[in-house]
Amino acid sequence: MVKTFRQYEEDIVRCNRCGFCEEVCPTYKVTGEEFSLARGRNRLMRQSMEGHFDLTKEREINHHIYSCLLCGACVVTCPSSVITDTLVKAARAEITRANGNPFPIRMALHGVLARQRRLTLGAKALRFYQRSGARWLARHTGFLGLLGSLGKAEGLLPDIPARTLRERLPEVLKKPLKPRHKVAYFAGCMMNNFFPQVAESTLRVFQENDIEVVVPVSNCCGIPHEAYGETEMHVKLAKENLDSFKRFNVEAVVTDCASCAHGLHYYAELLKDDPQYGPLAQQFAAKVKEASQYLAEVGFKKEMGPVNATVTYHDPCHAVRGLKVKDEPRQILKSIPGVKFVEMNESDWCCGGAGSYNVTHYDLSQRILARKMENFKKTGAQYLATSCPACLMQLAHGLDVHQLPGRAIHVMQLLDQAYQNRAVKSGARAV
Repeated sequence: MVKTFRQYEEDIVRCNRCGFCEEVCPTYKVTGEEFSLARGRNRLMRQSMEGHFDLTKEREINHHIYSCLLCGACVVTCPSSVITDTLVKAARAEITRANGNPFPIRMALHGVLARQRRLTLGAKALRFYQRSGARWLARHTGFLGLLGSLGKAEGLLPDIPARTLRERLPEVLKKPLKPRHKVAYFAGCMMNNFFPQVAESTLRVFQENDIEVVVPVSNCCGIPHEAYGETEMHVKLAKENLDSFKRFNVEAVVTDCASCAHGLHYYAELLKDDPQYGPLAQQFAAKVKEASQYLAEVGFKKEMGPVNATVTYHDPCHAVRGLKVKDEPRQILKSIPGVKFVEMNESDWCCGGAGSYNVTHYDLSQRILARKMENFKKTGAQYLATSCPACLMQLAHGLDVHQLPGRAIHVMQLLDQAYQNRAVKSGARAV
């Protein structure tokens, strides 16, 4: 059973207000507000536990609970090992149990994200919006201004593709002649619907390395539901995904979405007390690997063509702190001929995307993103690589807003291009 907010009292009292979190908290850096900091948030939650106020009835206080990015930077820095991100998620679950989520969020979590096919229909509607002239009207008539933060975030949308990954699978999936390994690919919501070209690159890379790939039916990993305290739906989605993947005898479950990888790995903790699904979740979580992590473990072919470009890398929070994946994507990038890799200052600093945070807290997320863009600018790189679709969307938006030359790209896309360029000699084009 998932621990309730009140059961974390022993954890929260460990915060001694030392202030180490001040140097790493993105929201504190841009607001300067005490309650936008782990120390301040922990103080609010502790006061609620001690009965000074009811957390579920204080909107102003809840604002600070929901303004947390859940990036985990404070957790790895805290000398007292206070798990602030976990405490914040538990507090949100408490608030959700008492009040429910606002209608738009509830609609997204229980309606759109509850079933992959519903999200696919929504994505196709967004494509119609982008291609029909409706977007032009919305932008030039002032309609977007009426939508508040949602209207501002409209520019985050990438160009929606005509077909999802699942619709393209018959053309992409090919069994290697002599497969060395067999894996199941988790097609996350964003990869399937918004970035199928990235997922195709991943599948080609795996097949190029003689890895057989199967793509089971799946729903959302549950990360958004966890972030908004929708515990019951989170558990439901986890069980559905486990039932789908258990039918396949594979050595690993891979995904090119760092957030999905983190979410899938968490199933072991989420369901540890479930007599039926607990053991299955443990076995499943042990197999979950982020794509670059898996390739680094089993080895990947170094015979590539050049990709002549300067590249830097942004560490997704769920990868670098959730999964402890840091060196593997860099290992891949540095192995590509022609790539000049430049380390970016504060590469593991949150970009402000944080799932839907850049929609619900657009202005704040953009202030956080500006720091990332300034660090990217100093690298002089042509490509800003990452391994998370939410980060990819946020970073691409940042490059556009700040009018910076460069392109946000997934690590697997660069590796895929290098394999495609293998037959090309010295004049190979960049991606």
